[in-house]
Amino acid sequence: MSESLQPSPSPIQRSWQRCLHQGLLRQQSAELDLLPQGELSARQEEHRTLITCFQRFVLPLFAQLLAGRPCRLLLCDGEGAILAVSGDDRFARHAERIFLRSGARWGEASKGTNAIGTALAEQSEVQVLGAQHFFAQHSFLSCSACPLLGPDGQLLGVLDISTDAAHHDGDMLGTVRLLAMTLENALLARQPGWLVDLDPQSLWSARLLLGEGGELLGANRAGRLWLGQHPFDGQQLLRDRRGLRLVPDPVVIKTETQSLPATPSATAGVPLKMLERGISLLIEGETGSGKEHLVRTLHARSSRRERPLVCVNCGALPAELVEAELFGYVGGAFSGARSQGSQGYLRAAHGGILMLDEIGELPLPAQTRLLRVLQERVVTPVGSHRPEPVDFWLVSASHRDLAAMVAAGTFREDLYYRICGWRQQLAPLRAWPVPERQGLILNLLAQMDPALQLTPQAEQRLLAHPLPGNVRQLKQALEVACVLAEGQGWIDPAHLHLPAVAGGQSSPQGGSTLREQSRQRVQQTLAECGGNVSEAARRLGISRTTFYRHLAREGRE
Repeated sequence: MSESLQPSPSPIQRSWQRCLHQGLLRQQSAELDLLPQGELSARQEEHRTLITCFQRFVLPLFAQLLAGRPCRLLLCDGEGAILAVSGDDRFARHAERIFLRSGARWGEASKGTNAIGTALAEQSEVQVLGAQHFFAQHSFLSCSACPLLGPDGQLLGVLDISTDAAHHDGDMLGTVRLLAMTLENALLARQPGWLVDLDPQSLWSARLLLGEGGELLGANRAGRLWLGQHPFDGQQLLRDRRGLRLVPDPVVIKTETQSLPATPSATAGVPLKMLERGISLLIEGETGSGKEHLVRTLHARSSRRERPLVCVNCGALPAELVEAELFGYVGGAFSGARSQGSQGYLRAAHGGILMLDEIGELPLPAQTRLLRVLQERVVTPVGSHRPEPVDFWLVSASHRDLAAMVAAGTFREDLYYRICGWRQQLAPLRAWPVPERQGLILNLLAQMDPALQLTPQAEQRLLAHPLPGNVRQLKQALEVACVLAEGQGWIDPAHLHLPAVAGGQSSPQGGSTLREQSRQRVQQTLAECGGNVSEAARRLGISRTTFYRHLAREGRE
């Protein structure tokens, strides 16, 4: 056979050739390529719209198509870093064994031939079955992956379904292709403009996104294929829906940028120009009152909306690693440090916005270092003597009275004035006007399950309850109710699992204070766990460090 008639290598063969060229050995272990937590958070914020569409539109379809199968669905960025994960718990143990989880990078350079990395390298859908993986340690795995393309046709990342090799059925590649197209269509529909659906009766319809003047802003896969075969006249499309004469009646829909349901406190009282001028913002309000939602709204409307928004819960940082997590560190800076070091949250926010939630939980030494960073606008990583410039807008948040902490000597006065350029107090949910609370309840329910409605009695119970956990508690109560009322059409009071109010009253004045409620809850949970702090902290959803701080605060009061 002549050389010109030799069959071209398959994607798997090309991938193995690339791995061998890079000096990888099949029997060696794959590199442990994990993103530092700060960088993972920054990437997840950068791809927030992608992750939101994945959760809202892809996961329900995934659950329906692959119900009961032991597999894992992975959303990855353009470098193969896993941004979000979902799937059956039976496969989770095997997946964790090879770090098939959020923050792990699965590019070919570190993981050899695998569906995620090879799909990115080939920029086409690919299936890697069992021993087709380059590294022998991955041979128990079978995966199908499909690249994700944005409305502009650029590569966004990849969607992957991974299973044990024995459970990877022949429909997996078609399923992941369908899920990828669903996600791409959702992304296209979220862009502002005119969405032209050329055949609304077809699941694989070509869709185009046009501007007000008919200019082409984007298209889905089928739309790009259609554009390659037909002359394009966007103005004609907008003037005459039947102008193409290819389908009975193309549907043209006006789309708008979508966001979370608005709340009265969404941006009220915060002049956006404060952040634009670099003035630090301090947001105070009860737990769950929407502080992070406010910051995300401000970020989306700011000139830095294309730059990172890094949100850090200071109360969840391990006490011994607070400075390393915030300021980063060089390799080998301390026992257990990663050899390549860590960027840290502050440097991850460079060019964007940094939100320090529960800033009152920072230890005093970390407060001192943070003050120096804010004054000098440079960060010196732990173990280094070389300062690095940083540029971010600072937003701090706390449910505690920082001014009182300053008076008590537990928060630095100079840092308080540095972070409090503009102070914004968020009202608790119980203080909102009734019509606005009703609107929020209905908006949240419509997002969770449009088929369900509240009975008048259930709505009244939600409106009468003080909801000390505010919007967060309301969302959780509705999520539980949706599960309990599934298929019934109505949510009644029996579906609403809300804690009883002290004294049997529902008014904000008819119970203990939030601090007393918090103290009682900590003490009760610790007693229920027989004094086991780790278990009590897990049940409360907080770190052991924060739990110990609660205990220490009780001892001082």
